[in-house]
Amino acid sequence: MMKTIDFSLMVAELVKDEPQVAEILSGLGLGNLVSPEALKVMGNIMTIPRAAAMKGLDLTQVMAAFEAQGFQVLNGAPVPQENLTCQMTGHFDMSVELPAGHPISLLRLENAGLEKVLDILLGECGGDKEVDAPRVIKAMQEVNALRSHYAKKEELLMAQLYKYGVTGPSQVMWNEDDEIKKELGVLTRAVMEDADNVLLYRGRIAAVASRARGMIAKEEKILFPLCLRFYTAEEWLLIYRDFGEMGMAFVENPPKWQEGEEWAAKELAKVREQDILAGKIQLSTGELTVKQLSAIFSLLPLDLTFIDAEEKLRFFINEGRVFPRPLAALGRDVAECHPPHIVPVVRNLVADFKAKKRTSLEVARYIMGKPILVKYMAVYDEAGEYMGTLEAVQDCSHILEKFAQR
Repeated sequence: MMKTIDFSLMVAELVKDEPQVAEILSGLGLGNLVSPEALKVMGNIMTIPRAAAMKGLDLTQVMAAFEAQGFQVLNGAPVPQENLTCQMTGHFDMSVELPAGHPISLLRLENAGLEKVLDILLGECGGDKEVDAPRVIKAMQEVNALRSHYAKKEELLMAQLYKYGVTGPSQVMWNEDDEIKKELGVLTRAVMEDADNVLLYRGRIAAVASRARGMIAKEEKILFPLCLRFYTAEEWLLIYRDFGEMGMAFVENPPKWQEGEEWAAKELAKVREQDILAGKIQLSTGELTVKQLSAIFSLLPLDLTFIDAEEKLRFFINEGRVFPRPLAALGRDVAECHPPHIVPVVRNLVADFKAKKRTSLEVARYIMGKPILVKYMAVYDEAGEYMGTLEAVQDCSHILEKFAQR
């Protein structure tokens, strides 16, 4: 019985349904498209005709290779060359000029600033020349600002792609981001503790700088075009609203997006005008107006996050400023708020809370040299039914300093 293959489907889907597709593509010189990493990222936005056009292969030759293996090819029309760039960038013309303060424009400005720091690290550590240790140490301190850039990319762009069924960039980039940040943290601490470590670790410094540069290319060629393809005008306004809260990196006096500024101001005015702020919450130990409760929350030196019984993020305060948390995260599944390799851990913890195998978990660790305490607590109602999970995050630096003074 002859098998069929639909060339209008994405490569990742075709390979999943029929592994032989990967073998045929490899034989045609398209093996770099079917590697595990490529399938996760490019495989979800690439068809065989597009790949053939980019490689300069005659689609007739490609079809013949599949037919020789017993496939009937459907939708085998070639991609017109004039449409190739548009299709590869998610039907978005990348030559279109975005407003100076648009989120993608701001992220590109950050990447340009990051490139300058990476140039220093690669220039000093990437060859055989004598290393200027003080210059490397200064650059290592500066390059850690990419944490802010990665946080905005992950929380504001990549998590939003889940809604459109695009998971590849998040699955690949988020894990790589974490690896880059971890290595930078280790190396930064090492060179700050002893300048001689610059020579000892110069190879690793150059390697992680190269990875960070590679990530810039992935953002520019894959992530940004995907987001520009899918996100609506309103979604870009929501993303812009959260930019200021999460901070800028490598850029002084970033440009404003006038449309975004006006929209955010109107949304804030709506919140302030809501009558609910005058309402009261009755508790067993007293009552508070919503306005009073909001003011009290703003004084707590904590990051608090609550997910409900359906594992949706419903509430947070970010006064501790340990982890960034954009308003856009509200309503998301908890899995969309964490790196992929952490998701199973979170799911298992929530399952334990629901089954009452445990009711809390504390984790104490150093994050960028700061002692951070994270506590997860199950929330139950009067009848003992699971209502959700509360995460409390606190920077304990000032507490330890107080005890040290005694």
